[in-house]
Amino acid sequence: MLKTRARWAIICIIFGAILLAGAARLTTPRIYAAAPRSLQQTTQRKVVITVDDLPGAEPGTDHAASNIEYLQKINHDIPAILRSHHVPAIGFVNEWKLQVPGQRDARAALLQTWLDDGLTLGNHTYSHPDFSKTPLAQYEDETIRGEVVTSALMAAKGEKEKYFRHPFLATGPNAVDKAEFEAFLERRGYRVAPVTIDPSDYAFNDVFGEALERNDGELVAKVKREYLEYMDKVFAFEEEDSRKLFGREIPQILLIHDSNLNAQCLDAVLARIADRGYTFISLDDALADPAYGTPDLYVGPLGISWLTRWRLSFHLPLNYETDPDPPKWVMDEFDAFRKAHAKH
Repeated sequence: MLKTRARWAIICIIFGAILLAGAARLTTPRIYAAAPRSLQQTTQRKVVITVDDLPGAEPGTDHAASNIEYLQKINHDIPAILRSHHVPAIGFVNEWKLQVPGQRDARAALLQTWLDDGLTLGNHTYSHPDFSKTPLAQYEDETIRGEVVTSALMAAKGEKEKYFRHPFLATGPNAVDKAEFEAFLERRGYRVAPVTIDPSDYAFNDVFGEALERNDGELVAKVKREYLEYMDKVFAFEEEDSRKLFGREIPQILLIHDSNLNAQCLDAVLARIADRGYTFISLDDALADPAYGTPDLYVGPLGISWLTRWRLSFHLPLNYETDPDPPKWVMDEFDAFRKAHAKH
């Protein structure tokens, strides 16, 4: 933890930055500045595939331990699809899902499957807490507990766990805790894994799971179709946002979840992304792009994309309300399913 004088120094710095940003917004027209001609798009589109909530996101909660048969299926299918498309993806792990008596080795083997398929793993905390509702010391402890098994598996392959993904994309309840946690991550050798494309697949996965439970083949097909269509809308929106901010399309970072929906749809998702002209790259390669050196000035509970957060660095309003939403019927079904599940 920072000492009191250091804490007040940070507060003063942040407060001054807020005042400067406010003054700039009062004097700067709310338009995107034209990027230098040298930054215009000259390269092929690139994207990173990141997968959260390993070893499995279950419909209705995302963060249940799930039964081992479900986990074995999705953690066989998803890595196999990624391998078949030659995608260097990364999966972010919640290690509490490994802690089921009598199944710990079998569950750790699910993570080993990812490594054996040439993929890599990152830290998603131990139990997926929301930073906006979790004290800093507890959140740091969650990070340390969340690396025990994963880092050991990676070390056995001569690799090191080096990326952290915030649950719910909540990066801190206030500027001081956010800054202190980022310093904590740096001391432990981690770098934050940003997200620029978030297709809300967790909502589609709930409706998909409900359709499977009801054996409703028509709804299953509808969810798959509209998930793919919504994925296209989000890609198109963030591509445009990237061009507005940087004058070019930067490497995108896609967030999806380790779920049955993606076990069944990922092959089509990757094909559609390739049809948009993308090649698949590693997170290392994406973060080498200078755009990812843009400061993340956002503080608050919203799990918004980094392209939205970066608007603050350009003295622009967040405008996250303009992001495309999933179909209303999906969100209505999702809300109803979550409420019903919470009663059990």
